[in-house]
Amino acid sequence: MDRRTFLKTAGFGSVALFLGGVTYRVGALWWDQAPAQGFKHLSHHEATVVRALADAMFPGDSGFPPMPNGGELGLDAFFDQYLASVPELTVKLLKVLLHAIDDMTVVADFGLTRFHRRPQAERIEILQAWDTSWIGARRGMFRSLKLILGMGYCEHPEVLAAAGITYNCGGES
Repeated sequence: MDRRTFLKTAGFGSVALFLGGVTYRVGALWWDQAPAQGFKHLSHHEATVVRALADAMFPGDSGFPPMPNGGELGLDAFFDQYLASVPELTVKLLKVLLHAIDDMTVVADFGLTRFHRRPQAERIEILQAWDTSWIGARRGMFRSLKLILGMGYCEHPEVLAAAGITYNCGGES
């Protein structure tokens, strides 16, 4: 075998292995995970990723008034309830998106640490980079999750109370 044939074969083999790995990861590990106890749609891992996202998106502060941390408000349960209200294909795609975001951090800087296992400061930095990314697909994926989790955070009673917002459903004073 000459050098050129060897390099072509090695290149095609590498691409085939990569695509096979991605296909296995999406098909076998991401697509149809069973829901964790207490959830209708989210697996234990997916709920962990949602909590890590919420913690980084809404880190809370000690200002006046102090705002609560999004990771501690149960936004994973809100996200799961949201999934119950959308079509099944959307559920599957949003769940795959959670896994993709968790895994992208491994590939992005070769740190071999998934998003949910990184310190809060690193996760905040990663989310800021995704929110302002020149890659439209990355920016769009992140912003779709940001919108869903933002709804849950802004509607949470602890956040409303911390912001001094008194909301009475039904219009009673």
